[in-house]
Amino acid sequence: MVNASIAKQNFSTEAEDVINRQIQIDQIAQQQYLSTAAYFGRDDIALPGLEKHFLEQAEREGERVQLLIDYQETRGGVALIKDVPQPKAEYGTANIAIEASLVLEKEVNESLLNMTRVAINSDDREFKHYLKSKHLTERVNAIEKVCKGLTQLQRTKGEGLGLHLFDQAIYHNDGEFTVGK
Repeated sequence: MVNASIAKQNFSTEAEDVINRQIQIDQIAQQQYLSTAAYFGRDDIALPGLEKHFLEQAEREGERVQLLIDYQETRGGVALIKDVPQPKAEYGTANIAIEASLVLEKEVNESLLNMTRVAINSDDREFKHYLKSKHLTERVNAIEKVCKGLTQLQRTKGEGLGLHLFDQAIYHNDGEFTVGK
């Protein structure tokens, strides 16, 4: 049993629990992105742009995990780091991998929306502001970028020269899908 923090004020147990759940969800996303990057970095796949993109996504997820841990501690909560399941390691095509990342981004966003409901229901304005300023807007923008990347990849039919040019554009565009933003 952990002693209650003297810093805790208007911070519900439910809010603390959803933050810990979000920490785990973001850790799962981080591990999945690392695994996806490793897939694209293999010598039989060799798509360095997609490898770079997914490594950067993994790094961003790690930063989000740390933001949540820091916020939990600032509010007087206790951050619980839990085990994460083994991520998927094979995709077959770049299209399947990017579609999987879109599903993952939407799942993470849905969890953030659930956290917002908890903040609203507990009348925790600080928590609500934190979610909006540090997480929600960034996640919605990430979903848009993945959708645009998927659209661009579908135009190439996901193979041959088109896939190579798509991958090179990502590689030379700091790991971002949208060329020309």
